[in-house]
Amino acid sequence: MEKRFWVGGYSPDGGGTSLGIRAMGYTQGVLTDLGLAHAAESPSWLATHPRLPVLYAALEHRGEVAAYRILGHNKLEPLGKPKLAGALLCHLVVAEAAGALVASCYGDGKMLAYPMDADGTLSDPVPAAESIDPFAVPGHPERASHSHQATVLRSGVIATTDLGHDAVRFCDLVQGQWKLRQQLGLRKGDGPRHLVEHPSGFIYVVTEHGAEVITLRADAAGVYRELCRTGLGEKVLAGSDFPAEISLDTNNDRLYIGVRGAGIVAVLDLVSGRPVLRGSGSCAGAWPRHHLQVGNSLLVANQLSNTIEAIGLEGADGLPQDSLSSLPMESPTCIAAQVTV
Repeated sequence: MEKRFWVGGYSPDGGGTSLGIRAMGYTQGVLTDLGLAHAAESPSWLATHPRLPVLYAALEHRGEVAAYRILGHNKLEPLGKPKLAGALLCHLVVAEAAGALVASCYGDGKMLAYPMDADGTLSDPVPAAESIDPFAVPGHPERASHSHQATVLRSGVIATTDLGHDAVRFCDLVQGQWKLRQQLGLRKGDGPRHLVEHPSGFIYVVTEHGAEVITLRADAAGVYRELCRTGLGEKVLAGSDFPAEISLDTNNDRLYIGVRGAGIVAVLDLVSGRPVLRGSGSCAGAWPRHHLQVGNSLLVANQLSNTIEAIGLEGADGLPQDSLSSLPMESPTCIAAQVTV
């Protein structure tokens, strides 16, 4: 059975050539372009509602969030007018239990919660308190906040990464209001980009500037602390290569990390919760900004080579092997699975 996806990318306003949100199919190792679902300017991140036929797009360089009603597998129509966000809006996630869409803005560090109506329509956003640089020292230049991702943990707590302040924040979002639980400062210069939570409760943070995976674990009081750090191998050099997306294997026993510059996908096994480098494989393109696992293959959005690659994963160790299929796609930055509702 064909699996279907939405693909976002950078338009000319973001230095790319994308025309908007495209629909894509994948079956038996073959990728298929299902056409332009809706024109949009740099829809660099996409998020589907888990229960409604609604897709949300971060129009990064417009600083707006657009909502679309899904019409079949390859067509969208606007659902209300786009809502203003912050500068360089780069990530969206549906926090369904909180009844909101959460947006991360890289340019000005804003974290915004948009209340969702019953049909998925968005209301005006509620901002979280501004991040405070844990490394701020009187007399030294101020560092800018750069929010990059929000993840809804299994507890309902929202964990956010701040690439500029080298911090992870843990917040509650109750009745549309933000409440900070904890801000965890990492090392200065780490640049935490994205994170994933394991069913066991461990959190794995990939750092864009440090080129590492940082493992966090909560203590008995629910306070997160750093447990360990794991490098991504000799092929990855901090400052020259830039890790992007991090994902859990569908069996929850390894991590996949796309590395821009090096052009690889690194694979780390999870041993008693601690990542151990297994190896890496080629992304079959340039600048792997995002990826998504589908069975025993990995779909990779190679932004600068303008392709989506379907790469087979070796059964025994999960390492990326040869490309199964290559689909031309203009400046792709995000792949979102279509949800059947």
